[in-house]
Amino acid sequence: MQLKDKQLGTRLALATTALLGIQGQVQAGDGDWLVSTAVLSYSESDGRVQAVEPVLNLTRDFGDERSLNLRLVYDSLTGSSPNGAARANVVQTFTSASAAGRKSRAEEEGDDDELEEYGDRGSYSIAPGDLPLDPSFQDSRTVFSAGWTQPLGDVYKLNLGGALSSEGDFSSISINAAIARDFNSKNTTVSLGTNLEFDTIKPEGGLPDAFSSYASHDTSAAEDTKQVADLMLGVTQVINRRWITQFNLGLSQSSGYQSDPYKILSVVDNGNLVADAANPGDYLYLFENRPEDRQKVSLYWQNKVAIGSDDVIDIGYRYMTDDWGVNSHTLDLTYHWQAGEHVYFEPHYRYYEQTAADFYKPYLVNGEDVSVYGLYVDPHISEASSDPRLAAFSANTYGLKVGFPMRQDEEISVRVEYYQQQDNNTAPAVPEGSDLYGQQQFSPLKASWVQVGYRFRW
Repeated sequence: MQLKDKQLGTRLALATTALLGIQGQVQAGDGDWLVSTAVLSYSESDGRVQAVEPVLNLTRDFGDERSLNLRLVYDSLTGSSPNGAARANVVQTFTSASAAGRKSRAEEEGDDDELEEYGDRGSYSIAPGDLPLDPSFQDSRTVFSAGWTQPLGDVYKLNLGGALSSEGDFSSISINAAIARDFNSKNTTVSLGTNLEFDTIKPEGGLPDAFSSYASHDTSAAEDTKQVADLMLGVTQVINRRWITQFNLGLSQSSGYQSDPYKILSVVDNGNLVADAANPGDYLYLFENRPEDRQKVSLYWQNKVAIGSDDVIDIGYRYMTDDWGVNSHTLDLTYHWQAGEHVYFEPHYRYYEQTAADFYKPYLVNGEDVSVYGLYVDPHISEASSDPRLAAFSANTYGLKVGFPMRQDEEISVRVEYYQQQDNNTAPAVPEGSDLYGQQQFSPLKASWVQVGYRFRW
């Protein structure tokens, strides 16, 4: 489903490329392939998202600095995902749009297996004090990418590539190109790259109207699109034989459908959930809406310094700001300790912090954000989302990789990581004894993953 956590996607990418990125730097011999494989097992606490991700990466060197890279990734995700509703002191019942959509499609197509799986998952109840989690979260994703590196003369190098990604309700195609030029006896490299991405969003049950009732699930279309254009300018400088540094400036522009079609917001009056007049016994939830445009600017600085004869310290810092009001800082530190000829250790630490988006709201307040008049809802705002990925939080990641080099270009490795968020939001005050009193609306995420990798010559 397209609701898949972007932070999850980022963490999966970090965990996977942490291994494959290092392996991709190894030069393959003429006429053969360098194969990097990895399997990632990811698990969130409290029965939330679970994922298994196998990766296959192939690199072939054709000589004269020409090389081909092929990569295949498959994700299988299950578990529960926050639906966006507020945590409350009362029982809440929901009808999953995604599960209902799959059930309806199964009925139309006569798919008995799909109908049996989702027939009883359309409705679910949340106990008082529990975080509203949609248990129907299930998806798989396949990504194939290819890249070609080709020198242009003595000082230029060209990289061309593309990727295809397919999920149950989301597909994407992207193309990228980069050119690099060496200066100063190849001690200085300046690069310029671009990536164009074209996405199609086709959620189960259709695209809900902004701020429409969750129970009625009014839709505007079956699908929509989004386009993303990225530009990256980089400078890499060799300081001395032990120290190399890199600066990157990134610009990103995205436009189109950027809401999460499965995320909702509770409507609250004086700390109590507002009843849905159209559905007696239910509470009123509205679908979210996000801006159709987003511009990002990022600055990245990385340093790799050799310590002793075999050890390396790698430290990077990234700052990102966008016109949604999100400002983030990321500090990433890895130490490569070559403990012996056939074993090395890489302890890893990452710190992340971000501010909340301007339109982030844990819930909608009746009379301020919206006005409810019986069956009619009048929104006073144009955008709002309770998605925790748009909230203010900080996070720490601790990890350790152990590698076992064997013959030339053959290695087995194991990586273990632990991730924990901290709530940086200011909790709105609600009256004592109300439905929301004493409830933390941002639920910090805890997750861990284990990755096993094997690299060999083929």
